[in-house]
Amino acid sequence: MKKIFPIMLVLMLLLWGCSKEEPQQVSSPPESAGTENAAESANDGGIKLMGMIIQDDGSMSGYMMMHGFLHTVENLGYPAKLYRVKGDASEMVQKAVDDGCTGLLIPGSYTEAVRRAHDAGLYVVCPYEAYNGDEADVNVVADVSEYIEELARGIAERMTERGLKSGRILVYGSNTGSCFPAFGAAVKEYYPQFDTVSFNRTPGLGDDGAIDELSDYLLNNRDIKGLYACDESSVPVAVKARSKAIAAFKDIEAAEKASEKETKKKEPESTPTPEPSADSAKPTPNPALLKQISITAFGCGLSDENLELFKDNDIYGLCIEPYYDAAATATMMLDRLMQGEDTAKKVTVNRPIAYGDTIDKYKAIYNEVKELFDVE
Repeated sequence: MKKIFPIMLVLMLLLWGCSKEEPQQVSSPPESAGTENAAESANDGGIKLMGMIIQDDGSMSGYMMMHGFLHTVENLGYPAKLYRVKGDASEMVQKAVDDGCTGLLIPGSYTEAVRRAHDAGLYVVCPYEAYNGDEADVNVVADVSEYIEELARGIAERMTERGLKSGRILVYGSNTGSCFPAFGAAVKEYYPQFDTVSFNRTPGLGDDGAIDELSDYLLNNRDIKGLYACDESSVPVAVKARSKAIAAFKDIEAAEKASEKETKKKEPESTPTPEPSADSAKPTPNPALLKQISITAFGCGLSDENLELFKDNDIYGLCIEPYYDAAATATMMLDRLMQGEDTAKKVTVNRPIAYGDTIDKYKAIYNEVKELFDVE
């Protein structure tokens, strides 16, 4: 009995130790549970998948839109899928449905895909391009009018800063008709001292031919003091044509001065008012023009070459096509739809004009896209 008592005492102490209450600790849920709860909270009770159908043509515009979508959807916390197509996009809609997509971004040019997505019960937002049907829940479009006024005023203001009180502004490119009427109207309203003119690049001309063509035009119209190249590929053409025209005009001036000196050497001292020689009497392209070529140039579109021209001060301002912003805004509109919130049927994104103090933002996005999609 004496031996059993110590053993029982030890057992009682062990049992008391096992039942002793520890201080309560508040712990966070497991990582997987936390992720799931966050997704359900953000999506009204279930994980919802966003998708984007986009043409895979290797263009910078397409990559910019992909980046705008992927970056924004990541910030919103949604899972997402990118459906890159090279032809008809309508078949890709069924794949998106099978994958569990709740909403899709589809460019407005894919009309059949938009219809199929709508008929399948998906939320549909069309980014950048206008969509004329009713099937899209929201159409996010790029501004096509207001930026022209801002651009025209920017060029005219810079010409005024240079002390110019007259002169013309040239709109140059492959299709100036899309912006020239509004451009001319804005200049006339806000800067009536300046006139405007347009010049379309001849179709089929290579860059060298286009440079020669525009150079001759600028040489013969030296009152042009401002220039807007209205498409991406026309920007380097315009800058090179300006340089060539300046060089040609300097050659003309040098030749005329040399000719005048030769004439004076041959003049008899008794001749008070000699007639100019045939060489020195070469007609100028337009006698009323100012006697120098000095043109403030603005461009359009992000590219390696255009950014380099901007860096070298060959162009003063750059009109940015808002592919990234349109896709990002469209993604936010899709989020609102998937949250059950009201949205406008049409949303317009600004087309910004970048200057020296604002270009870094757009250059950073451009470089991100090149790195992400391995663009040379």
